Amino acid sequence: MTNSGIPSLIGGFSNKASDSLACYSTLHEATSNPATIFQLPVTVAAPRGLMMGAVVILLTLADAETPVWLAPECDTTEARAHLLFHTGCPIVAEPELAAFAVMSVERDLSITKDLGLGLAEYPDRTATVILESERLIDGEGPLFHGPGMTEPRRFCVEEHPPSLWVHIAANQALFPRGVDWIFASPTELAALPRSTKIEL
Repeated sequence: MTNSGIPSLIGGFSNKASDSLACYSTLHEATSNPATIFQLPVTVAAPRGLMMGAVVILLTLADAETPVWLAPECDTTEARAHLLFHTGCPIVAEPELAAFAVMSVERDLSITKDLGLGLAEYPDRTATVILESERLIDGEGPLFHGPGMTEPRRFCVEEHPPSLWVHIAANQALFPRGVDWIFASPTELAALPRSTKIEL
């Protein structure tokens, strides 16, 4: 924060073209291989309120036509300024208006029911939830199976509430509607598209 009260901006991608391409490729691989953990292909600075994984995802996917909702634990002046400067995305106060919703995995996830869940005619008009966690864990937790998987996989995240998987199961039951999920840590990411089935 500068003396004038305006947040000091920090850098985005070092090489916007190559970095965004590498990150998009990783996100595509994560979506195509649900419940699989991928290392972030680049490092970027993260403003107060956001982990690097979430920043990488938003720098790659967000733009002026993708409204972003930040949960209270992520919603800082620095985070808003950073995203606006580097992506141009509008920050919205109403979750139902968001294309991307960023929140901690530890919060009350009942807010996800207020996000865009798609329409019967347009199921792709849905929001993507970016859940921040300090660590993604391979080989533990619920069993997942579905498109993109040759065999079931176990996946978990650190410090999650027991209700997390209940919310994800309820969301999957809405398919082809429902939100998509991306889990982001400071160094890794993993995706659970709404087509992925969970066994509790």
